[in-house]
Amino acid sequence: MYGFTLSIPAPIAAYQAIHKATLEVLDEEGGGEGLLLHFVYPTGQGFVLTEVWDSKEHSDAFNRHVLPKAMSRAGLPVNSPQPEPVEFSPAVVMTPHAFNPDAAV
Repeated sequence: MYGFTLSIPAPIAAYQAIHKATLEVLDEEGGGEGLLLHFVYPTGQGFVLTEVWDSKEHSDAFNRHVLPKAMSRAGLPVNSPQPEPVEFSPAVVMTPHAFNPDAAV
């Protein structure tokens, strides 16, 4: 398994736009194989994103093929500098069910 965390100095609305566009790209073209866990939370400086993948290769494929299309669709610059990820190797990942705050409304 492969995991990383990014601290992104942008408003949570930017994440929400990318997330919406990512779901659209995945629905239309597929992709995202190997994603085990994805969560985001806002901070005073922007937001933090953490993902766990089956492998770094799965993550790299997503970042190469899906993310640029989603960022473009969301109207965000594709080639802007990205924050340096903090990478880790998860010992255990348990996800009994997904939580979507929009579905809880």
